[in-house]
Amino acid sequence: MIGKVAAACAALLVLAPHAAQGQGMGSLQAGMPLRDADYPGVIRLAIDARDVSRAILRGTMTLPVTGPGPMTIYFPRWVPGHHAPSGPIARIAGLTVHAEGTRIGWKRDPVMMHAIHIDVPEGTDTIELGFQYLSPTDPKMGRIEVSPAMIDLQWTSLAPYPAGYPSRRMTVQASVRLPDAWQFATALTTDSVADGVIRFKPVDYETLVDSPILAGRYSARYKLEESKAPVGLAVFADRPELLAATPAQIEAHRRLVDQSLKLFGSRHYDHYDFLLGLTERIGSLGAEHSRSSENFTVPDYFTDWAGTAPSRELLPHEFVHSWNGKFRRGADLLTPTLDTPMQNSLLWVYEGLTRYLGAVLSVRSGLHSLQEGLDNFALSAATMQNRTGRQWRPLLDTTNHSIYAEGAQPWPNWQRGADYYLEGQLIWLDVDTRIRALSGGKRSLDDFVRAFFSIDDGSYRPVPYVFDDVVAGLNAIAPWDWARYFHDRVDEVAPDAPLDGLARGGYRLVYTDTPTGFFRSGETQRGVTDLSWSIGLTADKGGTITDVIWDGPAFAAALTIGTQILAVDGRTYEPGHLDQAVRACKGRTDPLTLTVRRADAVRDVRVACTMGLRYPRLERDPSAPARLDAIFAPRR
Repeated sequence: MIGKVAAACAALLVLAPHAAQGQGMGSLQAGMPLRDADYPGVIRLAIDARDVSRAILRGTMTLPVTGPGPMTIYFPRWVPGHHAPSGPIARIAGLTVHAEGTRIGWKRDPVMMHAIHIDVPEGTDTIELGFQYLSPTDPKMGRIEVSPAMIDLQWTSLAPYPAGYPSRRMTVQASVRLPDAWQFATALTTDSVADGVIRFKPVDYETLVDSPILAGRYSARYKLEESKAPVGLAVFADRPELLAATPAQIEAHRRLVDQSLKLFGSRHYDHYDFLLGLTERIGSLGAEHSRSSENFTVPDYFTDWAGTAPSRELLPHEFVHSWNGKFRRGADLLTPTLDTPMQNSLLWVYEGLTRYLGAVLSVRSGLHSLQEGLDNFALSAATMQNRTGRQWRPLLDTTNHSIYAEGAQPWPNWQRGADYYLEGQLIWLDVDTRIRALSGGKRSLDDFVRAFFSIDDGSYRPVPYVFDDVVAGLNAIAPWDWARYFHDRVDEVAPDAPLDGLARGGYRLVYTDTPTGFFRSGETQRGVTDLSWSIGLTADKGGTITDVIWDGPAFAAALTIGTQILAVDGRTYEPGHLDQAVRACKGRTDPLTLTVRRADAVRDVRVACTMGLRYPRLERDPSAPARLDAIFAPRR
């Protein structure tokens, strides 16, 4: 069975100071439980974010203490939503500790690099930490978070905390100083603004780190739903002209909220803010939070609406996470502190179901047309069917990918990555169509979603689930052997992608020599020529290969990621030349000749291309009901 884990927070232990060494500073060992108590006093955290030219954020944290002796302070390590120990401790510099104005020493833990130990002197009521967060200034260092026009301020990078207390039992009052005349948006409530300092009302630490700030020079705001739990859209852009949204575009976002509420039948926020950054300077991101989401996407999201369809699934996905992933999440992900390791066994529900519902809501809201919705599913299906690594690696094991993976993979198609997104999408389509078939069209996955996520309406304190809860919830809607179903598709190696949902939904996956508009828009946004289903490679505008399909034609020619294509059949490489050459070689017995360079070696390689251009799309199968069309239909 999958995901048989204990209920959230049951007997969870925190790493804490033990076996003092040296100047009373200890190393961390597992086994000391968290205190069942509130941290004494209010922690104060002040961030100066004005140095955008150098992308340096300066922090000061003031901690009340109750007496002298050893104390351990953590910087966040396990960041919710990242599914990995991704806390950027290496970017913390200039760390100082003062006790009542006197500087004291600190020592990093020899095992837990995110922890520091100090000795609190006699007569100390507060200690003060000072530090800088050195945000990346080049994409090679990591995701860009600060530009001259915008900041994505994430408390998970900036908020140390004392060991020994659950996140929700520590109270923090945070403040931030932004560049002059900048606007900001956050789920936090402003307490005061004075002398350029924005002070927020105190919240527990769990709420603080779940409430990032998006700030910038150019912004626009829209009300998407007005109620006692309103929903808003805060848009920030590199340039003011990028904010030019049409009324129809904003109305589609309003329908997203309306269709989501009709689906879930509950709200697990007191207010919700979409934080949308339209930028080519800040790194792309979709990050879920209970009462907000970080959405960083292409700058022409509004101004090139026809050409940016793939980006419009982002907000639906992150909004679904307010229910699935934040309010309800796998029990092994619900940890009491950000130093407690997370486990990912149910990400095929957390992310896979969210990917499915986000794709569906994109169409129900009108953010995508019906055709774009079909094209989206075609791309997911073809990608997973072409994933050669499924021959050896089960889907369940891919949920561990983010925990151990470092950097880019040399053979991602064979190694597999976060496939629980796209394959999860296909599994939940299969579940939806199967429920519809089992019930004679009287029930659907919508019924499961509403029952499973609508409990405790108005609460945004997380409620965990385990595998058996998911199975029981589905059996309450449509009795069947769901446990065996998920075991076969998630636990076991499955050489074929789960495409039964497409067939039962009235469609079949086919390949043609013409890409869909959705596919072509995705290529344009990624800046690549994607010939994964033709000759088994993807290349960027300069000819550098960015992906090679294991055991495909390019693989057989010994091509690898990082190799540069210099010429195609004797013509200097241009993206259009490669497309033209592959189209022309359909049915030919002689292969395509590519002149390539890897390091300082230049050679000619011959690549088989007898099938010509192949792009995925869905074709209607009249032998089955058009259940997928019904799934995409808006709820009334």
